[in-house]
Amino acid sequence: MHDTKVANLDPNEQLVGLLLKYHKRIYGFILTLVPNLSDAEDILQESALVMCRRFREFQSGTSFLAWAITIARNQIYSYRKKQYGHSKLQFNEEVTSELISFTAEKIQSMDKRIHALEECLQKLNQNDKKIIEHRYETGAKIRDIARQSGRPEQGMYKSVARIHNLLRLCVERTLSSWETT
Repeated sequence: MHDTKVANLDPNEQLVGLLLKYHKRIYGFILTLVPNLSDAEDILQESALVMCRRFREFQSGTSFLAWAITIARNQIYSYRKKQYGHSKLQFNEEVTSELISFTAEKIQSMDKRIHALEECLQKLNQNDKKIIEHRYETGAKIRDIARQSGRPEQGMYKSVARIHNLLRLCVERTLSSWETT
């Protein structure tokens, strides 16, 4: 998964664009491992500063999210050492490392699924795309979408189920094709 939309910008603009795009996922990763919101925000800010200092090391064409998660993971390690340095009420290094690695893998896997879903949404026909956009971007209820389109509510439920199934199958095919390339 590559971030080609920002590839033509200068490095500072690239970094800002990528940070804005992945901010929620990086923050979500940190929050799964750091329960205190204030501490999680501090770690996110420190991670962003490290990314700024080290952005020239980022290899264009690779996953920014994976790179950012690695930096955030290191910041979490530093935080845990400062916070719990000599406390006996903590996981040992091996358990902590496993937990952080597992969480990072899940975030990256979710990122791939989101990217595949975005591609699959583009493949929908206009009517199906309009239904999905109306349902999920505006939060409209299916009965309201049916009413607005003049279709029976039960038919709209069936249409949404059919579209969900199309998207699920497309995401599975897309992820499978990425694994074979």
